[in-house]
Order: sequence, then structure tokens, then C-alpha cells
Amino acid sequence: MNRFVLGLLATVVGSVTFAAPSFAMGSSDAYENMQVGVTYTVYKPGYTAGLKAQHIGGNDLCSAGTEENLLATYGRKSAKHFTITEGNPMCSNIGQGSVVLKAKFNGVMLVMQAYCDPASKQKCTRSDVKRQGGHVQVHLPAAAGLRPTTVWIETFGAKNLSGAQLIRIAKGLTPVG
Repeated sequence: MNRFVLGLLATVVGSVTFAAPSFAMGSSDAYENMQVGVTYTVYKPGYTAGLKAQHIGGNDLCSAGTEENLLATYGRKSAKHFTITEGNPMCSNIGQGSVVLKAKFNGVMLVMQAYCDPASKQKCTRSDVKRQGGHVQVHLPAAAGLRPTTVWIETFGAKNLSGAQLIRIAKGLTPVG
């Protein structure tokens, strides 16, 4: 009987010992983990154009005393990909292009820029986002007890997402928690 009680006690202690660290590690959701460390509202995409996350976390571009920005990369640079950068304030700059769209959704202003050739005499359009890259910028409202957030969604490289896909990603962003 004593062996049974000791065996049962060892099993319970072992289970608690191994279970406790898993609770301390935080959520398995990188966006939720990022929200714990910042006072701006973290937004998570509901639509990712079918691309898998390669990295979600902070970046090291912010100066001391400034909250780090969230940087998420989806897809691969050699194929279709896009990045989401979130923060308040933003600790870096994003490429500048021609404004090809300004639109409101849910009371939020969305601005799309295409990275067109500045030497070109042709007018830059939304379709240039897919050909040459570009980004969407939105300023999203604060969730309870947090601050508002600036979000940049950028595609640039070998194979770019379309402007419509960037808009769909922006419209699908929801606050974490």
C-alpha cells in the first residue's frame, strides 16, 4: 500500500512540475504574447492571403524607453509575402510611393501607396501595387485600457500581393484579447 501511495504521489508531483512551466510560458498565440508587453492595441489578421506566418514578434528598431513594434512576416521573400508592422509610435519608416487610394472603412481612414518608378510619366494606379510593391496604412482605435495603433501592411519583392488583398488584410484586423 505504501508503494502505491508513494507511486501516486510521485506521479502527481511530476505532473505538477512539468505542467507549471507550460503555464508560465504564456499563450501559444504570438499576437497575444506581444499584447502583454505593450500599451498600444495589438491587432491580429483574420485573413492572410493563404500565407503562413514566418515570424511574429517584436523588432529591435525602437530606441531605449520606447515600446517595441510588432513585426509579422507572412510567406517567403522569394515568393509571395507581406509584412505587418504595428506600433505607437512607429520606430522606423516605411517606403514612400504614390498615393493610389484613400478610403474609409468602419470609420478608419486607409491610405494605399504603390511603389512606382518616380521617373515614369505614367500615372500610378492600384494595380501597380502587385507589379512593383506597395503598402496600406491605417490608424486603428484603442481597445479598453490601451492606446490606438498604427498599422502598415507592406508587400515588396519577387511576387507581390494585390492592392485588394492588402485591403482585405487591413479590414480583417481584430484587436487581440
